[in-house]
Amino acid sequence: MTKIIRNKPAINNLHQKDNKEHPSPHYLNVDVFSLRQRWVLLGLILLLLVIVRIRLLEVPLERDEGEYAYMGQLLLHGVPPYSAAYNMKFPGTYLMYALIMSLFGQTIQGIHLGLLAVNCLTVLLIFFLCKKIVNDFAAVIASGTYAVLSLSPSVFGFAAHATHFVILPAVAGALFLLTAVEKNKPGFYVLSGALFGLAFLMKQPGFFFVAFGGSYILYRFLFSSPAYPVKEKSPNLTLFTLAALLPLLVTFIWLYTAGVFGKFWFWTVQYAAKYGAQVSLPRAIAIFKYRMASLTNGFPLLWFMSGIGFLFVIFLRELKVNRSFIILFSIFSFLSVCPGFYFREHYFITLLPAVSILIGTFFNYLREKSSAFSKSPQLKFVGIGIFAVILVVGVVNQKEYFMKDGPAVISRKMFGDNPFPESLEIARFIEARSSRADRILVFGSEPQIYFYSKRISATGHIYTYELMEKQSDSLSMQEEMASEVEAAKPKFIVDVHVSWSWVVTPESENFIFGWFGNYVRSGYTLVGVVDIKTPDATVYKWYDDARNYTVRSPSYVLIYERLG
Repeated sequence: MTKIIRNKPAINNLHQKDNKEHPSPHYLNVDVFSLRQRWVLLGLILLLLVIVRIRLLEVPLERDEGEYAYMGQLLLHGVPPYSAAYNMKFPGTYLMYALIMSLFGQTIQGIHLGLLAVNCLTVLLIFFLCKKIVNDFAAVIASGTYAVLSLSPSVFGFAAHATHFVILPAVAGALFLLTAVEKNKPGFYVLSGALFGLAFLMKQPGFFFVAFGGSYILYRFLFSSPAYPVKEKSPNLTLFTLAALLPLLVTFIWLYTAGVFGKFWFWTVQYAAKYGAQVSLPRAIAIFKYRMASLTNGFPLLWFMSGIGFLFVIFLRELKVNRSFIILFSIFSFLSVCPGFYFREHYFITLLPAVSILIGTFFNYLREKSSAFSKSPQLKFVGIGIFAVILVVGVVNQKEYFMKDGPAVISRKMFGDNPFPESLEIARFIEARSSRADRILVFGSEPQIYFYSKRISATGHIYTYELMEKQSDSLSMQEEMASEVEAAKPKFIVDVHVSWSWVVTPESENFIFGWFGNYVRSGYTLVGVVDIKTPDATVYKWYDDARNYTVRSPSYVLIYERLG
């Protein structure tokens, strides 16, 4: 008798305690589109996404991209992370950048081609995920929504941030999780857990997707019909958990054998904990309100619909959706945005799959209600048409970004006087006048210059933010940076006078500035001045012209060369 129960999970009886929840909409919901219509619509979404992303391939790298690219470049040369460069993020994104650059080249275009591939694959996965928990109509809407919102300037969608690499395995893990629960197959639990574990490895907030997977499995164990005894359910949760920990365990072993585990632990656990505790709750609320105002810019109606869709899922029992999955996925996706309470624009990319599914659910509910008044088979295309109009209006509102502005203009509009376009020219100057054996120092937080110039930093502190923060290690970090630079004797020094490259506060330690002034005067000469946007275009001066030039902008960069 037990064998019969195991082979027949009694799908129709699942979730009796959750009233009208439908555990497997893949079986319960009838497809709205034909197979051909479905792929035509999905193909059109991907085509438009590719067209816009190709236009944005050459947008200069910003700081985070520069960090990932430099770390990936070091990996490709056999240098383990946290040895020659320090940062608090887990190394998954560094590995992804190394993979992308090995496939597409160590260039801006190569990196953004990799982002294009990741973005398209994520769109496809969101389609299949939403199709499984709602239907194919909602899936088309969801995939179109994600394609546009993940590309939007409101989340810095042109940049290959770590959040894109968190979402790819997270959505794949969610898809396999549904299959695992549906079929009760241990192999799918292992695959799902491993994918969620990879999302965690990409960046620490990916942990919330591991927590989502575990929570969903627990929910199904507690509230599904008793077709499977608890003793048969528990091993699946154990397998999921062990598989989720596996990528991190393998990483620990790799970093330990590479001799950098101590640095890794300090930066990604000890310092990261201090960094995440710096924002007070009142300030966090103010930051969140500000970010939400800019986040919804361009597509406010879509964000409003996602909120209504969430309320529909909670309160409308007639919805033929996997209610518990959508609610838990939405909650944990939001939590993934919250660590540290910084709420930076690109952090919200991890929320976009949930937002897209909620919007798809909203439109599907309206379609179902409209079918009571009209049985026309063309009604589905009316809904798609309305959705397309909303997207077009949003794109037109941001037409300069989507259709007109060039790469450098986009960078300047999005990041102000940050020296991201200028980093290319600075790096070319350094690369032409140094060898690969030469070290350089960027005195500021511009790691993209290391990547462009193909030169190794004289210090592991490729960011100077942590040196300026009010935290117990800031002075020791400054002293460590100074000693590393003195030992390396960099051939070139790039002195960045841009406020966002430092974020100095009245409480910042000042040791590093006094040391730097003495160090430069003791053996370096000025060979370059980059006066940023003065008033309409950046001015570049080299050698004698640089020494005779008077800076006119509050944001500028000085380049020094070692004497002798």
